[in-house]
Amino acid sequence: MPSPLRSALLLMAATLTLTLPLLGCKKPEVSGPAQTGFDALAAACTQALAAREPHVRPGGVGEWIKTGYSPALVQPEVTRTESAVTPYVGKIVIKDNEAQAAATTEAAAQAITLTPAHLLSNRTHTFIYSFDGKQWRWQNGQRLTKIPGQNDRLEALTLADVNAAGPKGFAGCLPR
Repeated sequence: MPSPLRSALLLMAATLTLTLPLLGCKKPEVSGPAQTGFDALAAACTQALAAREPHVRPGGVGEWIKTGYSPALVQPEVTRTESAVTPYVGKIVIKDNEAQAAATTEAAAQAITLTPAHLLSNRTHTFIYSFDGKQWRWQNGQRLTKIPGQNDRLEALTLADVNAAGPKGFAGCLPR
């Protein structure tokens, strides 16, 4: 029967054996189809967001609302995993601002030039993707909204939210 001291020494030796090869080790760089595909996805996302135009929609009774978005900062990141099933995961973080103004007619709302004075909120969207060795797939997303004078809101985004048509959607940020 092994003594407690011997068991502790064996455990320490096993831990060192497993840990020492990892010290100073860097994960391999992401390259090949995973990086190329994710770069293309991030570029398509950036282009789609840059093409957004302000839109006007009916508000309350006798009110039209114009909503616009600032140019988005798109930050892509790919990480290699130890999984054979999902060897890479990717994340795109999008930061933008939402501005809104209201008018009594649709034409008056269309004529509004949105400025920083119309700032409604600062938003951060985070989209997570996985790569199965062949293609990227969208996994999930969330939006953090900061509205001055209110509590921050964090909401999960569904695939339908992200794939929505028009200026509110992020269809350009989905793998095709």
